[in-house]
Order: sequence, then structure tokens, then C-alpha cells
Amino acid sequence: MHEVTSATDKRKTAKYIIGKPAITGANVDEVDLEEVFGQLKAKQEAFSAMQAGEDNADEAVAPLAFTALSDPDTGKVHSLSAELTDDHVKELKDQYGDALVIEKDFPLQMFNAADLFEMSQSPTLSTQNDELKVTLKVLDENDAPVQGVQVDLSGELWSDRQRTNTQGKVTLKLFGETLDSLTELRLKPSSGYWSRLIQSPVFATRDNVVRVTALPASTGAPQADLWGNQTVGNVTMPDGARIRVAVIDSGFADGHPDVSAAGGRGFAEGGDPEEDWKTDDSGHGTHVAGTIGALNNAIGMRGVADRVDIFPLRIFPGASISKLIAAIDAAIELKVDVVNMSLGGANKSDLLQQRMQAARAAGILLIAAAGNSGGDVMFPAAYPEVMAVAAFGKFGTFPNDSFHTRHVTEHVSQDGEFFAAKFTCRGPQIDVCAPGVAIVSTVPGNGFGSNDGTSMAAPHVAGVAAVLLAQSEDIQGMARNQSRSDALFSRVLDACQPLGLSAELQGRGMPVLVPQNAPEDPPVAGDDDAALDTVARLIQRALEAAKKINASA
Repeated sequence: MHEVTSATDKRKTAKYIIGKPAITGANVDEVDLEEVFGQLKAKQEAFSAMQAGEDNADEAVAPLAFTALSDPDTGKVHSLSAELTDDHVKELKDQYGDALVIEKDFPLQMFNAADLFEMSQSPTLSTQNDELKVTLKVLDENDAPVQGVQVDLSGELWSDRQRTNTQGKVTLKLFGETLDSLTELRLKPSSGYWSRLIQSPVFATRDNVVRVTALPASTGAPQADLWGNQTVGNVTMPDGARIRVAVIDSGFADGHPDVSAAGGRGFAEGGDPEEDWKTDDSGHGTHVAGTIGALNNAIGMRGVADRVDIFPLRIFPGASISKLIAAIDAAIELKVDVVNMSLGGANKSDLLQQRMQAARAAGILLIAAAGNSGGDVMFPAAYPEVMAVAAFGKFGTFPNDSFHTRHVTEHVSQDGEFFAAKFTCRGPQIDVCAPGVAIVSTVPGNGFGSNDGTSMAAPHVAGVAAVLLAQSEDIQGMARNQSRSDALFSRVLDACQPLGLSAELQGRGMPVLVPQNAPEDPPVAGDDDAALDTVARLIQRALEAAKKINASA
């Protein structure tokens, strides 16, 4: 007979990252991580032996799962990803003290603002037994049914969510509601169409129809000129070496006709690192990759950078700080020029920051989304080693009844064209801003979708950085070290144009591309701000030139 017990009685484990402090104190002996690795391995082997030979193995300390993370250049272990009990953590701290850094391996999230529009009302128990059934059909502008549309219908007490079938039909059931008590109808197509948001929808008892509007980009239409590209500048990259960009995200829809990858790596548990990156369950990574480098061909759309090699590094689902560290190591190994991270979390990690510093020392520019909470800038964007990107939208670039409308704020640019996105994180860490509302890009299934988020803003900047690097033979010729990444960081900042928003929302402004060797516009007479900007750029370039002369001396 099995005696039922509580799972909480067993020894629980949690995921941790173990490493060394960046600076070891004078009275602290430097720890050997290989020694720690061996210690954990011995405990794991002892537990396995106990399980095999003793009846009371269930009462023993849970087994440890751990992975050594090594520097791709030196091969030395720089940190360990481990699953530990509280007793394990205490034992390590007692043995090594301040010579060892032990951090929780916190999960990370993608910064796609679609998550903000999940069903806001959880079902409330109703005292009524009446069930309201609402049937509707979703059609496009040509009266063709649209399949796979996520339909949310909310009332005062109840909500329901369903997807349209092959005929574009869906039936929603709400308890305790009437046709007069319905509050909101949301339609979120999987791809190809704009979303719709209808407040206080009016339904008939039958034959309800809702229409959705096609996006400007598709594989069956000429290449669209999207507003994000127009805003940061549609510039053809010069011939020469292709720029290498890593996209640390949810993977990549391999085989999409309008975006391709040069290679990648997967970090899913138990998966094949050489194959897993070719899958993208959420579509987030494919959307990001398309914004950076969708092919400049006759269909769909083009990315900001038209001569890039994209390397998807898949850490979602199940993304965590340790997986991000492993992906950064892969980016160093692949010798990429730019890394895009449309992800993050609220928790700071000293060990993650050390790997960011290692990437910068390897000549890599790191770019990250600031976050979508509307609060403080999240990590890794908040690290000084990383270029933090805030998001803005542009009036008139999306339907007035789409989800995108909800991101409009009173923070409007000086020319009245742009607005700071409601969701964007803000603060002194913001370096630049970029288009992040109603961004159309590639999604799995050979399609295109429209998303919002600082996740969408960061890849615009990654694309700009790739173009600027291609235009800068001086930076390309530098050794892959901190000076190289510093120079590209500065080059992106130099390309910024202020929008007239506060610094915590725009940083230096929006980076804008110009064709190579194009003459700079002279300042307008009497325009003191323009003149000061020109002087600042000249001073910055003079400082960079002096730095190069000193480095070569």
C-alpha cells in the first residue's frame, strides 16, 4: 500500500549559477571552479550509488543537475549552472565564503507587448444558470474566411476565448451574460492581418460577421516599405564583408522565404544544439530576425540591414540567466559583431554582467530591449555594457480599432509624429529609442505579423548598428577587443536624432542611417540646437581619432 504524503516533505531544489567574483578581496583565496565542479560531481555519484543500493533512497538529498560553462577562447570554466538544495548552498558558502558567487538562476521573459493583452477578466462565478452563446464569422476584405484568429469576448462576469475554424467561424460561451452586458471583443489573427478591438460590441442572435484588414506585407505582394525602416533610414549596405548578428531569442522559422539564417545554436534541455534553433514555437525570434535582416527581394518586406548573416541562439522556452550566459558564450565563439537581446528580467546578476563584459572585450556590441513594464529598465539592458533601447510609435501607422491604439501616450515628439509607447521601460539607463509599435515582420508559416514591444525596437537598432559597421572601415579594421565595441557603440549614439521626448524615454534619440559618403545637412541659420549637435559630433569624432592615434603609437 502507498501512504499518501505531501510533496513538500521532500528536499526541494532550486536552480543556481555559481561563479567567482569579478574582483577577489585581498584576504580571500581565489576559488578553483574545476574543484567545485568535481565536488558536485562526487555528490551526484554518491547519490546514484545510494539510490541503487538502499531502500530509503527517497529520504536522501535530491540529485544535483549541473553544467559547466566555459570561456570559448580559453576553455576555462567561468561558471556552473546547478540545481541545489538549501543544504547544498549552505555547504558551498561555508566552505568557500566570499570566494564563490552563488546566485539564483532566474527566468527571463520576451518583451512582446502582446502579453499585456491577454484576457483581463478571469471568470467569476455567476448566480445565474443562463449560458449565452455568441457565434461569429471572421472575414477578410474580400469576404474570404480567416482561419486561426484568436477571438476573446468579455462581459461583466465572464470571458471566453476560442479560435476560428477553417470556415472562419467561432462560438463563444459566457455564463450569466446577455447581449447587452458584453464589454469587449478582441481579434488577434495568427498572421497576415491587423488585430481588432471593439468596445461594447453589438451582436445579433445570429449571422454575426467581423472583418479584419490585411497587413501591408505578404509573400504574394511586392515588397512593402514599412514605417520602421522609413524612420531609421532605408540604406543599402556597401559591398564587402557581411556583418554577423546574433539573435538570442525563441529560435527561428527555418525556410521562411523572406528571411534566412547563416547558422545557429539551441540551448533547450535535452535537445540537439545544432537543430533546435530552427524551431520557433512563439514566432518572437523570427519576427525579431526579420526586422534586422529580412531579405531585400521582390516580396514581403526588407530588414533594416540587407547584407547580414543572422545567427539565432535559441533560449526560449524555459529561458533563464544561465541559458543567456551560454548564448553569450556562443556569440563570442561565433565571432559575431552585434548581439540582439529582446528579452530580460527584473533580477540583476553579477555573473551575467561578467559575461557581458567578456563579450564587449571580444569586440561585440550588445543591444537589449529595455522592457515592457512601463517601469525601471530591466536587465540585461540596465547594464552599462549594454545599449538599452526604448520604444515609440508613429501616429497613422495602424488602424484606429487595433490593439496598437492602446499604446499611445501623451508623451509626443516635438514634430507631433511620434509618441512614447505606454509599455516602454524608462530611466537614465536608456541609450536610444526606436520604432516598437505596430511593427510588421516575419513569423513562422511563411507569414507576417504585427507586434508591439521593446522587443521590436531593439532589432531596429541592431540593424542600424550592422549598417553603420559596414559603412565604417575604420572600425572593421580594428582588433576584436573593447576598443572596437566602444567605437561601434559611439557610432550608433552619434547617428541619433533627438525626438524631443525626455531623456529617460529616448536617451540620445533615434539612430538614423544615411547613405555612405552622403553630405551632412548644414545647420539651419539661427538653429542653436542643430549647431550644438554638429559641434558635439565633431568633438566626438576628434576624440575617437585621438584615441586611435594613441592606440597605434
